[in-house]
Amino acid sequence: MPSAAKQKGNSWEREVAKDLSETFNENFIRVPNSGAYTGGANFHRLDKLTEDQKRMMDGDIMVPPCMSSFKIECKSYKTFDYHKLFTNNLTLNKWIKQAESEDNWFLVIKVTRKGSYILFPTDLSHYFRYKNYLRYTSKYIITSYTDFWKNNADGIRRINEKHTSQPQSLI
Repeated sequence: MPSAAKQKGNSWEREVAKDLSETFNENFIRVPNSGAYTGGANFHRLDKLTEDQKRMMDGDIMVPPCMSSFKIECKSYKTFDYHKLFTNNLTLNKWIKQAESEDNWFLVIKVTRKGSYILFPTDLSHYFRYKNYLRYTSKYIITSYTDFWKNNADGIRRINEKHTSQPQSLI
């Protein structure tokens, strides 16, 4: 039986997948055992996976073709040190490191009874519409999660098309 914290995280991942499925009219689902198979001490397992398998296991949400160039990492916590956003938030830095990848990515955060937020690299910001935001360091934008997907579905599709239409280098 999973811990209460794990169940809360799973529930948030399902909610994000549902929001994305409704917005894009495609099937988004949680990665089974999200993070458990290749996360933490199991990082070595990535060496044995194909590129398609890695993409499927990367992040917390399996994305369909409309977002194939994106990774989505979800975090649901009881508390969060907002005051450290203006100095150095070690928790957020750890989450960002986990979310960052070669592809485009989002970090989706829910803090119990406080709100839900989305964080992404500033180099994607010109594709999106959002009102209130905070710039964390010079590299990231944090804004409200509410309606983010609906307001930015077209921008996400444009980024994905641009990324997937570029020829991939052969190594």
